[in-house]
This record gives sequence, C-alpha cells and structure tokens, in this order.
Amino acid sequence: MIKFHTFKTDQNVELHYGEAPGAGPALVILHGLTGSHAEFLHLVPELARQAHVYLLDLRGHGRSGWTTNGYQVPNYGRDVVAFLQQVVGRPAILLGHSLGGLVTIWLAANEPDLLQSAVLEDPPLYILEMPRFGETWFYSYFAGLRDYLKQYHANGADLEEMVAYVGQVSVDEDRTWLDVVGSEAVRERAIQLHQLDPATLEPTLAGRLLGSDEMDELLAQIRCPVHLIAAQTELGGALKLQNMQRAVAQMPHCTHAVIEGTGHDIHLDQPVAFMHQLKQFLSQR
Repeated sequence: MIKFHTFKTDQNVELHYGEAPGAGPALVILHGLTGSHAEFLHLVPELARQAHVYLLDLRGHGRSGWTTNGYQVPNYGRDVVAFLQQVVGRPAILLGHSLGGLVTIWLAANEPDLLQSAVLEDPPLYILEMPRFGETWFYSYFAGLRDYLKQYHANGADLEEMVAYVGQVSVDEDRTWLDVVGSEAVRERAIQLHQLDPATLEPTLAGRLLGSDEMDELLAQIRCPVHLIAAQTELGGALKLQNMQRAVAQMPHCTHAVIEGTGHDIHLDQPVAFMHQLKQFLSQR
C-alpha cells in the first residue's frame, strides 16, 4: 500500500513523495523531465516485494513545489541528498529515468556514501550540449511544449484543454496518442503537464542542464554498481550505442542492456522487460 507525504528541503522546497514499505533495500525512483511519480505506480506492487520503495516528485514536477530558477541537475541533486539523509536514512538503490538518471549520476559521483547502487534508464548522455541537442527530437518536443505551456497558463490552465492537447498529438500519419494509449493514459500525462513548472524546461533548451559539470568527469567518479538500461534510438531512445559504450568504459562496476522494441519510456512501453532487468539487479544487491 502506497502512502503519500511531503518533505521540505534545506532550500525550502516542498517535495512530494510516495512510500511503499517492503522488506529489503531502500529503492528511490526518480522520474524524467516533465514526468512525475505517477508513471511508476504500476510497478510498485511487484517492487515492494523486494524493496522499500520511494517515489519522489522532483522540484517543479508533480505535486512538488515550484522554485525560481534552480532547475539544473545539481539543484535536483541537492534536494535528493536531503531526502536520502532525512527521510530514507540509509544508503539506497537509486533508479533514475532520463533526467532522473542524470540526477542519479550526479549523486553517485558527489555523494557516494548515500548510494548502494544505481539503475539508469535511458539517460541522455552526451547529447545535452548545443548545438548537438538542438538536432534531436527531444529539443523540438521540449521547445514546442514550452511555447504551448506559456499559452496554456495565460489562458487559465484548464486541465480539460490539456487533455485534449495531449490526446491529439500525432504518433504517425494515421494515429493520435489517444488512439495508441487510450484515454486513461492521456489524462495521466495531461495531469503531469498541468502540474509542471514551465521553467523546468529552460536549462535543457539552453544546453545548461548539467550546470558546470562534465559528463565524463561525473561518470569517472562513480564506484558503486550501476546497471544501464537503454532503449532503441530508432524508436526515440536517448542513448546511442557509441555513447553507451563510452559511458560503460568510465565506470568500473557497470553492466548494461538494450531493450528492443521500445523508445525512451522503457518502463511504460515495455514494463515486463524493464521489470526483468530491474528485479534481476535488485536480487544481486
């Protein structure tokens, strides 16, 4: 059973999180940019059989508080440091998707005593710098979303308007997102975007999400066990094969896998294959 709580960081940002007590290690799940804890709820009943699960909404996302600026990886990372120290209270396994994966990398490099191990789900390694990032589908998606959110909030932020917007997004020439995923998933995604602080997108679009950090330098500092799970780049994955190999070479205790037939959101598109990878990694801890 999941219970929901709030926690205030040292920077006075209120974070929302869910907790599902279970036997085993602490497992803290960090979602991606524009997401929330809600997209991992379907995995919790099974995960709670192996771990004490925490689902955290990062600042500016979900039900957590908004802030002025402060949406770079080190800002998110310091929030999670406080959460691990004051709420979890023991070294944890971190599962980070996309942005959550970058935050997990930052934590593993800068606060190694707080991590037992880490799982990185399709993190956008080596593509965040300009002009390279501007050539990706991620950039065009986030830029369009930023522009829409400005208009959306100016018009009064009506959730039903957001539901209609999300549902009509084209998947291909013949199908919308509503056709592919159904009304329940469309509404859940609309709620995430309704809750999102539009300012969270600005550092990413400016190529400044990592702040002053360099990816290779962060990865080279990681000493805990890491499992890197990548999607297919042809279907929208963020981690090219050569970049995955580059990252694995930096970390001495890193295993990796590629999930076929899925894009960036592996935990949603291929939950069985994703859970197989995750449970296997947890069983070794």
